[in-house]
Amino acid sequence: MTRAHRKFGILVLVAAVLVATVLWVGRRDYLGDPPGLTAIDPANVTRIGLDIPPIPLQTFEKRHGGWWRVAPTAARADDARVERLARLAATPVARWLPASAVAPSKVGLQHPSATLTLDGVRLEYGGLTALDDLRYVRVGDKLALVPRQYSPEVMLAKNSGDATP
Repeated sequence: MTRAHRKFGILVLVAAVLVATVLWVGRRDYLGDPPGLTAIDPANVTRIGLDIPPIPLQTFEKRHGGWWRVAPTAARADDARVERLARLAATPVARWLPASAVAPSKVGLQHPSATLTLDGVRLEYGGLTALDDLRYVRVGDKLALVPRQYSPEVMLAKNSGDATP
């Protein structure tokens, strides 16, 4: 074996160790802070609460294969629009922060612009970051930064100009 082959073999070994280390650290981070906003499967959501001030709190339940608004009044809901709200459970997260890292009043979470409750899991939507146009979302004791288009107001506005499902 020539000297060049030995050096090449050592270089390949070092590269393999570095790749394995990066993948191991990435997997550990992935498991600690999942890439989705919640662990909820959107297809299994059966109850949704939506509070977008000044509109009264709305509550939806999945019954017999369809969505129904049960509060503030009872009525059949637009399945497609309510399903878009359920899909927010799987919103991709750009980055996670501890809730203590930012003052709620500085990021619009003192009085959230929208609060979405999916089967008891509460998501509070705040303001946008100054530089990368990401929205602050409080999930329990953590803050997620998610792309702007993943918020209840935007999901409701798709294909329609009003904000009532």
